Amino acid sequence: MKKEADALLIESMIEGLSLDQKITLVSGASLWRTQPIPEQGIPVLKMSDGPNGVRGDGGSSAASFPVGICMGATWNRALIEMTGVAIAEEAKSKDVQVVLGPTINLHRTPLGGRNFECYSEDPVLSGELAAAFTTGVQSQGVGACLKHFVCNDSEFERHTISVELDERTLREVYLKPFQIAIEKSQPWTLMAAYNRINGVYACSHHGLLNETLKGEWGFEGLVISDWFAAKETIPNALGGLDLEMPGPSQVWGSALRSAVDAGDVPETVIDDKVRRLLRVLAWSGRFDDPEEKPESSIDAETHRSVAYQTAAEGMVLLKNEGVLPLQASNIQKLAVIGPNVKQFRIMGGGSSSLKPHYVSTPLGALSDRFPNMEIAWQTGCPTYKYIPPPEAALLSPTQGGDSQTAPGLRVKFFRDTAQEDLIRERVIGQSTVHASLLAGAAKAMTLEGYYRCESSGRYTFGLLSTGRCRMSVNGQEMIDNWTAPEPGDAFFMQGTREVRAELILEAGEEIFLEMVFEANPEAMFKGLRYGILEPQFEDPISEAVALAAASDACLLMVGTNDDWETEGHDRDSLDLPGDQDGLIERVLAVNPNTVIINNSGAPIAMPWETAAPAILQCWFAGQELGRALVDVLFGVVNPSGRLPLSFPKAIEDMPAAGHYPGSNGQVAYGEGLEIGYRGYAARNQAPLFAF
Repeated sequence: MKKEADALLIESMIEGLSLDQKITLVSGASLWRTQPIPEQGIPVLKMSDGPNGVRGDGGSSAASFPVGICMGATWNRALIEMTGVAIAEEAKSKDVQVVLGPTINLHRTPLGGRNFECYSEDPVLSGELAAAFTTGVQSQGVGACLKHFVCNDSEFERHTISVELDERTLREVYLKPFQIAIEKSQPWTLMAAYNRINGVYACSHHGLLNETLKGEWGFEGLVISDWFAAKETIPNALGGLDLEMPGPSQVWGSALRSAVDAGDVPETVIDDKVRRLLRVLAWSGRFDDPEEKPESSIDAETHRSVAYQTAAEGMVLLKNEGVLPLQASNIQKLAVIGPNVKQFRIMGGGSSSLKPHYVSTPLGALSDRFPNMEIAWQTGCPTYKYIPPPEAALLSPTQGGDSQTAPGLRVKFFRDTAQEDLIRERVIGQSTVHASLLAGAAKAMTLEGYYRCESSGRYTFGLLSTGRCRMSVNGQEMIDNWTAPEPGDAFFMQGTREVRAELILEAGEEIFLEMVFEANPEAMFKGLRYGILEPQFEDPISEAVALAAASDACLLMVGTNDDWETEGHDRDSLDLPGDQDGLIERVLAVNPNTVIINNSGAPIAMPWETAAPAILQCWFAGQELGRALVDVLFGVVNPSGRLPLSFPKAIEDMPAAGHYPGSNGQVAYGEGLEIGYRGYAARNQAPLFAF
């Protein structure tokens, strides 16, 4: 009955709208919201990333669930549906009606920058888990959004590249996860990708959007553009795109009105787009509760439990020669070594990142579980691509700080570059500040506050942005990334190169930091990132090896981070960053009771694999990574995860090796159906670790 009533209401609303009002509705109002028409009873629809937690506008904290590849390694539909339920409950706390996830592109190459965000190289596993996730989300009256439709399987030239493939490969491999999810869970929305398919932009692809998706599969929901992916007024309108995001409009608006007036786009086409948007508003209950509410944080115990269970079930024991589970009674001194001990990663980089409610760290979880065990740690070697962020606890907006003040720097957002028209100010503990998220109209921002040094020695500072920026310490300019900023690859390839500077400081010293940022008006996103690297050992690997040799057991935590695995660019190779391979080889030589823990979101090369007695893949496992990891290592939880993709011995072995990354604006999916394990099977070739 409600479906019929909603349909009647929607048709009545469409009849009462002018053409200009209809065109207003099919383009966003801002970064995350659609246009309301209050006089017609049409409220805002609010969306948010994403697939492993709901960021909201970026100010309030959110639950951080394991990333997609870790979910994929569980092979557990029921658990992923529970994760979807929890994410929907988080969405409601942010007054979000549509969660922009799940991400169900395929692991065509292990170098894909967003592999961590996707479930698998297998289309059926991806589709089944996407259906479970979507079912969980939508059971709570929140919409899911399948993305990115279709063939957005790497980040190389993703905004323009044309994926060239045959019809059978397209249907049996790359469309299959979307088809399964749509048929089994009826998602409310779907996101059209940036790339082209056989020369046609995904947002304009009549054959895929109108004929296959809406026609053959009967999709009744809303097709949303990826952010800034809508590029063509008439082709987008006729091709099946329903909502241009974000707002304000770049290609529709007045241009779409002119196209309708000229007879190039029938008004009935606009009506169908509006109808689909109004359906989502009806399904979400927005017509009954139209007022937008402030965002809040709900650190629910049930969400902690789901995050823990997913993290634990997703960890994969790749190799074990009798080392695991560790026996605490046999360990008096435990060495915890590696660049990912202190800078361990719970999520990848890009749009899926968020501010977690809390983080269970490996060291913290070990200390909590074994208060009487001697636990010592060393970094071993640096792996940073950019200078790493400082600990938020060492930052304060006031000198000396106090327990009543949130840790971080005071950030002011301005509408003008003269820094006179203040939009808002707040204390932010994160070193990457997205002005686009926190104050969309900002053209400039300032950061200031105090940093407390914990040790004496040479500190390294780094600064980059999507415009121009500079940093001063104690009133003296130290970094000039303002006068002649050079292009870099941060912020989705829109950022500057990082500029660095060094300073000798003493333990206990408190320095005053000031940063100024001015946005590049041509950049799609506005933001700044700073880092502070503490003094390092002259020979950190030797220090770590000495610790390993003096310990009963060693946990060697290696991997990547969100500098290397992120939306915006692919990895250059399978190699671990820095000299981690050298660190691993030297530690294995002095302590046979060593467990290699790989904290990455994708496969890595393992030239030391034969010498390692135990290898555990822990992925980017969300806010409960520490507790889940310790429980797996010490036998409280069985590591039941199974790889959702193949780990190649070398990058040349991957089935797509001869057809990646592409050239001259095209990439041929020349391996056809032989993606991932299918390719290894077809060639009778063994990977390092099999799907």
